[in-house]
Amino acid sequence: MHVFRLAVILCGLAICGVMAACGKDSPAPPVVTPPAGSETINGTERIGWDQRAADPAELAAISYVMYIDGTRTPLTAVTCATQASAAGFACSARLPAMSAGSHTLQIASLATDGTVLESERSASLNVSVVPQTSAALRPRDTPAKAPSPRVWDESRVELADRVTLRVELVAEGLEEPADLAFAPDGRLLVAERAGTIRIFPRMSGHAALPDPALSLAEEFGRGEAPILAIALDPEFDRTRFVFAIYAAPSRSGEPVFTLARFRESSNTLADRIVLLDGIPAAAPSPAAALRFGADGKLYAAFDDGGDPRRSGDGASLNGKMLRLNPDGTTPDDQAGSTPVYSQGFRAPVSFDFDPGNAPGTLWVADREAGASSLRRVVVDTAPRAARKRGVVDKLYALPAASVPSSIAFYRGGLFPAMAGNLLVASDEGRHLLRISDNRVDTLLQDQVGGVRAIAVAADGAIYFANASAVGRLVREN
Repeated sequence: MHVFRLAVILCGLAICGVMAACGKDSPAPPVVTPPAGSETINGTERIGWDQRAADPAELAAISYVMYIDGTRTPLTAVTCATQASAAGFACSARLPAMSAGSHTLQIASLATDGTVLESERSASLNVSVVPQTSAALRPRDTPAKAPSPRVWDESRVELADRVTLRVELVAEGLEEPADLAFAPDGRLLVAERAGTIRIFPRMSGHAALPDPALSLAEEFGRGEAPILAIALDPEFDRTRFVFAIYAAPSRSGEPVFTLARFRESSNTLADRIVLLDGIPAAAPSPAAALRFGADGKLYAAFDDGGDPRRSGDGASLNGKMLRLNPDGTTPDDQAGSTPVYSQGFRAPVSFDFDPGNAPGTLWVADREAGASSLRRVVVDTAPRAARKRGVVDKLYALPAASVPSSIAFYRGGLFPAMAGNLLVASDEGRHLLRISDNRVDTLLQDQVGGVRAIAVAADGAIYFANASAVGRLVREN
């Protein structure tokens, strides 16, 4: 992925300068010396800078906005290094969407101390946006867009341990899939950011796109309540319960999370019961994750709602992982009679339980947890922890371009060599990582576009989703 430096690094632009840290009284302005003339970009880059801060805690309290031709836009998907260099902490963020043509960019930093304090704007950076329409505007090995499913269907993936996988198309025409789940009978549930859940029958080939089993469009408007995560009750055969987290506008217009339970009948989801709601969600890209543990409890993680201070605020559910009974109540063995199981997260997009470690050990993909890292959460065994509580005990640094979008441990029997491996999907990196004890393999690089969701079916096939389709990896005969 291309990055420029402000000690801007616009995925490929070089600008000299440093953004000073935000003080509690007033954020110091970014100090930027722009280059002469204008830089040509295609709009898909990231913009980077060196952020001065006393420590990671102070760094986490700083957020940023960009002014595009004087119009203020929050910077999203900000990632920063966990250790500082002499110039500060290396940070980068996605460029906001811009129309073709010339634009002037400036960055300001934000701090919160009762009120939001904004620094002066940086010096201007002039860019010329030219859409990605020719090979000259992109790296030679990077496709202009996600390949058509018809192109990657039936392609092959060779693993280092002499295993060949075949890529198969499952379904196309989807609207930004966000999560995948399987029913015990093999049906596939796909959550879409359009605010819908679709249920596909158990299949051996390409399936037609079914009508939504659930659509929130009539209540909130199409795409206004993205469904971010889904999970099925471990006793689904008896209860038919499907759980979902979505982010919908509140009365004030600000997005809030809702954790709800639905009952499935004949591929339709109805009888909604709200278990939690009113939890602030970060805009414009809310992040949440949902899974059941082996203990039968429902684990739910929510982002910090756009305010990093909430992650450490015991009165807020933002930036926390919750452990709940399936009816939304707090388990009797939960620490402090609160559903909070672990805290300190910024934007948890996915998590999964590690089958190769002690019960309750899980890995969390936190989009804002430093430079593309995973956090391992273990059950606290300290004497003070008389009841269930999770603590982060390890960070795993991913390759710089592999910002995670979804993770899953491989538990199937179709690929024995992959048993216990962690699969990491990356939308920005346009690949899937396979992480074992002693190596990291990159799969599907630029073959299917960005990978947004990953799940392992009961038969061992690996299912994945990009922006508009679902595919799977099966063993080559």
